[in-house]
Amino acid sequence: MENFPRPVHHPLAEDLSRRQAFLCSITPFQGLPQSEIATVAANLETETLPPEHVLFAQEETVITHVLLLERGRLERTIQANGQVRVEEILETGRIYGGISILYNNGLSTSSVRCLEETTVHWLDRENFFRLCAKNPAFAGHFKATLREEDKRLAPAPAAATGIPDLEAQASFLSASVTEITQAFPACTGATPIRRAAELMTTSRQSAIMVTDDNGQPQGIITDFDLRKKVVAGGLNSDTPAAAIMSTPLLTVPADTRIFEAMLTMMRRQVKHLGVLRGERMEGMVTERDLLLARTPSPIMLAHGIHTARTTAEIKAGYAQLPELIEQLIVSGAKADHLNSIITAFTDAALTRVMEMALESAGPPPAPFAFLLFGSEGRREQTLKTDQDNAIVFDDVPPEAEQDARDYFLSLGTRVCDDLHAIGQTHCENNIMAKNPEWCQPLHQWQLYYRRWVASDDPDRLLNANIFFDFRLGYGQEGLCKTLHETLFEQLAEYSGFLRHMARNTVSFKPPLGFFGNFVLEERSDRKGGLDIKSAMRLVVDFARIYAMQGHIRETGTIKRLGMIHAQNGLDRKEHDELVHAYEYLMFQRLKHQARRITRDGSTPDNYLRPGDLTQIEQQSLKEAFKCIRIAQAKMRLDFFLNFP
Repeated sequence: MENFPRPVHHPLAEDLSRRQAFLCSITPFQGLPQSEIATVAANLETETLPPEHVLFAQEETVITHVLLLERGRLERTIQANGQVRVEEILETGRIYGGISILYNNGLSTSSVRCLEETTVHWLDRENFFRLCAKNPAFAGHFKATLREEDKRLAPAPAAATGIPDLEAQASFLSASVTEITQAFPACTGATPIRRAAELMTTSRQSAIMVTDDNGQPQGIITDFDLRKKVVAGGLNSDTPAAAIMSTPLLTVPADTRIFEAMLTMMRRQVKHLGVLRGERMEGMVTERDLLLARTPSPIMLAHGIHTARTTAEIKAGYAQLPELIEQLIVSGAKADHLNSIITAFTDAALTRVMEMALESAGPPPAPFAFLLFGSEGRREQTLKTDQDNAIVFDDVPPEAEQDARDYFLSLGTRVCDDLHAIGQTHCENNIMAKNPEWCQPLHQWQLYYRRWVASDDPDRLLNANIFFDFRLGYGQEGLCKTLHETLFEQLAEYSGFLRHMARNTVSFKPPLGFFGNFVLEERSDRKGGLDIKSAMRLVVDFARIYAMQGHIRETGTIKRLGMIHAQNGLDRKEHDELVHAYEYLMFQRLKHQARRITRDGSTPDNYLRPGDLTQIEQQSLKEAFKCIRIAQAKMRLDFFLNFP
């Protein structure tokens, strides 16, 4: 189901139909698409409560579910200045809890009790957040209904309105994570669970850090831990906190960018990150903090992929990537932000696809690594990237090798076909783990790399380029490390190999004519377009060759250039100009692809039309191409290519 985790239970068809009709009759659900309403209905929990039942206590109850009132009446009271007053009577169709979740750290703003037998539906907080993130009008309803005295609760401007403040967001992702860090309560592992829960309530936070006697973080207890392990698990409230804490508490340094913290949450599937200043815990940042700051919500979409049960569910989440990227572009995200978000999505999809494939195939007969090559290997995927992958498995006894080959080829075929089904197209050149040539034991892969490095055939080198940008996608890191060691050992033996690669690289030119005009494509399907991918490939090749020369294992182009500079392979000016050129080209490429998908409804490509660009953008492109020419000139000198 699109954008949601699995339903809590499977209601009968007639119950589901009744819930959908109910949702269609109440604000703000009636404004949602029918497909969304059907998904919400399947995720509701229904409960009938007796008269006088107290649901929420003002400023005490931590709200984990939004209440939707289908039948009966609820009394909502507020205590202020020592007096309790009845604020209103809630009747059929009313909602309670959304404002508390969005604007009051999840604490109930009122006390609520049943006046008569009452039937309610519960929508969990996670799914409520998803609806707010995906449907701005839905989120805006809750801000619009804030009472005047409640407006002090809002923790951030524009929270839940769905209307981005572009000036504020332009630099938000690059700001320090301390901008949204909050102080959280802490306790030791010996603290009784009851006391830990009290500290969470009085501090109005959804979690508490568990530390050792020296104050160093050991773990974390969240609302979810209390519900699942204590309430549902029937634990005694005097049980030590250490018994239910989740470990470890992931931490990031205080100078971490918000964007990097977001990626950590996505990749590690966590909702809380500790923030360290030196060795001192400064506080925590939560998934909710990012939502209230009105960033587009890649964390939630990635979570939907991680929890998917079918390829159809993965595809539904993956299909939202272009729109998310366009939102991030508008929000001021940089090219490396965008690449990293796309990479996190594709990695999440691969992990989930691989998990499902392994569940079906059974335990592998040997340790293995699913390798990613090319732009995936560099973590520089765009919205038009096909698969480039392979499987390397540990060497097994000769008598067991054929069975291992059969297993991993079957696994590779399943994974590649599933990735294709969710939107990552098959490789045109068949460089995939479903091809027996690229599903091999370790010794065969080592032989491949030795042959490539020993070759002086220009065409063979050109075709092998993609295999020199590789990283682990899934499996055993040690196999990937062994291949890197093999590569560098071979490079030390065949010093002329890099010169051959450099000669190949400088034989291609950026699309800029002698008089500074763009060189445009002439083929009918690309006529008038500017091939930005080919221009970027020249920077990729430049960084790869110097990185291999310096035995740099990093595969990302920008990081490679930084390490080359650190090894004195580039001076500061050369480094900065080449990085700026590459980032600008990547940004324009991603923006072009996102617009083709979200606005034109067409297939993304890599051919910019200069007429679609402003004069400033056109001039910036020309400057980037000139920078690439200068880098190629440096390569000619460094590798003696001006001589026979």
